[in-house]
Amino acid sequence: MSRIANSWYAIKDVNGFSRGFSSTLAFGALLLMAAGIAIVCAPGCTDQKKVEGKGHIIKAGTVEISRADFAWELEVKQANYPYDIKNSPNEYNAMVLDLVSDLSDEAVLLAAAAAKGVDVSASELDAAIAEFKKDYPDDSFDQMLLERAISYPVWEKRLKKDLVIRKLIMQDLVASQELHPGDMIAFYDRVAGQSESRGNNNLKMMDEKKLLLKLRMEKSREALGEWLQGLQAGYPVHIDRGALSTFLINAEKQ
Repeated sequence: MSRIANSWYAIKDVNGFSRGFSSTLAFGALLLMAAGIAIVCAPGCTDQKKVEGKGHIIKAGTVEISRADFAWELEVKQANYPYDIKNSPNEYNAMVLDLVSDLSDEAVLLAAAAAKGVDVSASELDAAIAEFKKDYPDDSFDQMLLERAISYPVWEKRLKKDLVIRKLIMQDLVASQELHPGDMIAFYDRVAGQSESRGNNNLKMMDEKKLLLKLRMEKSREALGEWLQGLQAGYPVHIDRGALSTFLINAEKQ
């Protein structure tokens, strides 16, 4: 799965998230795929008439991915593969289905966020954009978008999705982790030992809130699978298999 840099991508440290928004999916979607929980559209899982009638390929809750959006996402993804990948139908179709899995995961998370009222305000988005652009002096940001053939509105829309997914995870998963005294003592001793072995005083520089957040992040990894399964059950994915087949090579023979 090429979109996974690591299972907790984009977390810089306990002070907050990094500015690493280069991935097309953010922290939350990467976590979903890292857990190895794929959404598979088996016979009977799709309300075919309902999905086809609205002209979208993927739907979860109130979130819909149109054919046009899917085509654009596929174009972006294909740019990372050999230019002649269509000469290898099996490899090309695997790439398309991998994108279906990616976007299905994203749809589930965004559907859950919408249902739970998790959103990003205009001021939060502006702040994130300003923070991101700090890594791109002068006109290098515009040049980066140009090289990737991404328009600014599309990039901004993608960034907002990233931020919404991060907020969902922080509010719905991380913040819900219960911390017991024994866990806290063991965690503190372990972190203290790691700091001493590196010969630094990082632990002394962390306040209690940061330490508790770091512990909650670790505990969230253990609760991740169950949390994701709950979201998938609450916001099942519907895939228009007929529309999807138009993006596959010799789909009827696969």
